[in-house]
Amino acid sequence: MADQDASDPHFDAMTSRLLRREALRRAAEELNTMTGPGLEQALARVSAEVTEEAAYRRAKADRTIAPPVQDRSERV
Repeated sequence: MADQDASDPHFDAMTSRLLRREALRRAAEELNTMTGPGLEQALARVSAEVTEEAAYRRAKADRTIAPPVQDRSERV
């Protein structure tokens, strides 16, 4: 009787090749902006970059612009 636990090199090679092909297909689909998921991810990346840049500029502007100091001698 054949050992059920022995691996078949041909089967292993074919399975590995098919898994790699599927992984590459999924990765290409994510990068393709012509598909729904690809476009959604591309827009999400752009949105995250823009938000991060805006937050950085806002924080930088807040540090450089100090609130005006009111002169107490001008009070009535």
